[in-house]
Amino acid sequence: MTYFVPQTLEDILEMQERGDSENATLEFKSCRLFAQKNEKIFETLSREITAFSNSIGGVLIIGVEEDTDRRISEIVPITDSKKHEAWIEDGLLSRITPSLHLTIARIEVDEGHLLVINVPPSRAAPHQSADKRFYARRLFRVDPLLSFEVDDIRRRAAAMAGGANLSVLFQGGAISFAIENEGLEAIFDVWIDVKGIENSDIAKVWTPGLGRPYTEPFRIIHPGERRNFLGAGFDFFEEQLDDRMDVTLNYTDDENVVHGITYTYYLKDFHSTARLRTPHEELLDQGIKKLEKLERALSDLARDIREIRECAFHPTGLNLSKTTLSVLAGEEGVKWPGEALTFQALAELLEVDFETAIKIQQEIFGATKYVGGKNTPLGDAKLPEQVKEKILQQLALPPESLNSKK
Repeated sequence: MTYFVPQTLEDILEMQERGDSENATLEFKSCRLFAQKNEKIFETLSREITAFSNSIGGVLIIGVEEDTDRRISEIVPITDSKKHEAWIEDGLLSRITPSLHLTIARIEVDEGHLLVINVPPSRAAPHQSADKRFYARRLFRVDPLLSFEVDDIRRRAAAMAGGANLSVLFQGGAISFAIENEGLEAIFDVWIDVKGIENSDIAKVWTPGLGRPYTEPFRIIHPGERRNFLGAGFDFFEEQLDDRMDVTLNYTDDENVVHGITYTYYLKDFHSTARLRTPHEELLDQGIKKLEKLERALSDLARDIREIRECAFHPTGLNLSKTTLSVLAGEEGVKWPGEALTFQALAELLEVDFETAIKIQQEIFGATKYVGGKNTPLGDAKLPEQVKEKILQQLALPPESLNSKK
């Protein structure tokens, strides 16, 4: 409830002193109302009451006079002792369809009493008044409802009746519970229990600091709010239960009605492949992926080694005589462009092993073959002299490789 409900004469006097005026949740009525015939009395009251219940609720105070600003000007109590709360309730509930929940409090004053009628918003709305019409409260007015407004109230009441909802979360190898308030009013003293498991047992396996265990209730969950209870490890539930898990959600609504809703789950369903893995499973999975990556790298390396070996036994076709090369080039003294040759071709042309061919690439043709490499003058290269002679005879060298620093 979002409005003030006076309980004592002091509360009424404070309202008068504050200057509280009639509004969407507050209505004043003079005791002169009871001077009319009963049918007229209850027709008037039923309009006011159903208007509150079809809206956001409110309070009707009988026994006060109001001024032109709709504030309490004077307390004039009800003097007829027969006009008490039971008489009001009996007369109203027989004239309102469907019946609704309300509370009527009697405040004793000198020479009489006041009546305070508290009408909360209703889950059974919309309600018809004694004249078979639907009403709603708009500020300090009571207006009849149009058909589409009646439909809107029905939808609102259906949403309000939604109440609390429980869902089970399975994460990190543990089962926990989430409660969401889908209604329009707060719920109180929210707790759950699992059939077959004592709450004292779950408390023993709960780790402090990880969240609220379901043995400790939430005092209040507001509309639209979602709260979580920490459960326990999946293994714990498997040890305690065969397979079926009956979880009861308990709470008290704003009308002090206690609710208990039971949800049934089966532990075998949590073994599905869709479930989240434990940290140990995640670590194992990461290790497997690393091994698979290493296996692919080793496979690629084995393929490269195999290709190198095949090249060693299959000539590249570049080992042509200088005469043939000159004829193909159309001029005398033609040499192979060393920068364009692979290390396999270098090995074949110069009749050296692969290791020496790679070293030639690194030193003589490094600027072309390697990022950040450079061309070392042939005279400065750390190569056997006979290899250097073959290089001069067979290969065309870049200018910087021809000039020695020595």
